[in-house]
Amino acid sequence: MGGEKQSTILTELLKYITRNNLLPSHLAEKAGINSGAFSRIMSGSQTISVKILDKVSVIMGLNPGDLYEKYVDELIIDESTDWRRLKPFLIRCSELGKLSCIERIIGFIMEKQQYIPLLFEVAESLENKEAAIFLFQKVADAERYQHSERLAIAQYRIFKLMLSDDQDNNLECAIQFEPFIARLDESEQLDAFKDLANLYLSLRRWEKAKYLVGEMKRLSSYLYEQKHLRIKKNKQITEPQKPLFGYILYANLLLGSIAEEQGDFSLALKYVSKYDHHDWIVESDYAAEQTKRQFSDWATANRYLYKILDGEVELINEYIAYIESNEGEVLHALFKIVRVALDHEVNIDSILNRFLGRINDQVSSMKSFGSYSKQVVNVRFSFFLLDLSKYYIHSSTVDLGIKYLLDSLAISVKINHETCLLKGLFLFEEMRNHFTDEQYITFKRIFGEAQIKK
Repeated sequence: MGGEKQSTILTELLKYITRNNLLPSHLAEKAGINSGAFSRIMSGSQTISVKILDKVSVIMGLNPGDLYEKYVDELIIDESTDWRRLKPFLIRCSELGKLSCIERIIGFIMEKQQYIPLLFEVAESLENKEAAIFLFQKVADAERYQHSERLAIAQYRIFKLMLSDDQDNNLECAIQFEPFIARLDESEQLDAFKDLANLYLSLRRWEKAKYLVGEMKRLSSYLYEQKHLRIKKNKQITEPQKPLFGYILYANLLLGSIAEEQGDFSLALKYVSKYDHHDWIVESDYAAEQTKRQFSDWATANRYLYKILDGEVELINEYIAYIESNEGEVLHALFKIVRVALDHEVNIDSILNRFLGRINDQVSSMKSFGSYSKQVVNVRFSFFLLDLSKYYIHSSTVDLGIKYLLDSLAISVKINHETCLLKGLFLFEEMRNHFTDEQYITFKRIFGEAQIKK
């Protein structure tokens, strides 16, 4: 290994062997290492791998990764260092959260262009989110003048990994990523349009979401047409993981949702017909039929919903009966039914009593459900709790109304959604004289967290 700094790990090994009156072969045996290989490591004729270093560290009573900073010193100084040593070390550092070691190694190799695609492959395999973001960012930095597809994919991965409960952060992520969509492969573009559209839906930016959904529909329709032209000509095609026709149906579903949010229920119903009509779809295998059935189920549920929102409140119980068995759709249905109850002064106490357990579980877990992204769920749920609070306050169940007002405020603070937070604060001002001392303390704690976030 040669050189004073290169001997640091070897020095640690020698100290341990001397202190414990061991022979190198004894340490190798304890660690389950080939004695010949360990002997060569001790003599300096063979470099130590991270796998062997981990095994020896356990026997020495050290925590995993305790010697990694020294290992980085050796990798940087050793002229024979190559990707066969770097790759497993980067992966192991990611597993142990040794981000400072990753940063030092990347600083060492970034000037070598041949490592860029290899770093990208490692980043794709990492489970440690922070480490993956760091590597993708370094790849993007190295490729920023190349205008390559790899640069666009790296930016797409960063976008998805950086999404959080904070909607201001999510908007910034979307703005940073959007210019790179055009450089993606067409199948990747479809998912990128879908992800961005869902994010803008959660931000309630309907026109922006509508534009992105329109792009997804345009591209998926074109690719679907090209797919079947190529099949006729026996040409090979590359498809996204999900069926192409599913993107067309999903685009119509989202366009229907946007029309509903904008109060155009007749247009929303027209889109329902588009994702419930499947005669044009060529595929008929099992997976394709499942996809079609799923969209037909959504169409049936949404047909009920849009009619109810348009004033046909007598369909509420029929609608609830239809979606009750679908765990992923119940809460979404309640979001809308509570709004209808407020707009049309309908009593839905019996419906809410059946589902209060699910509502309270969602407050506790803040998990995604059904086909909805976490960002969409969190925003819609915070507004729903505010509507639920108003419903109970108007029904003279004030204590329950205040409980859900506090839940809505807490989630609005968590996701940094100012619109919902302000609406909640207005309701608080109306109801503050009805707060108990304990409820007021809870409010002050929540509002204090909001101030900290600012």
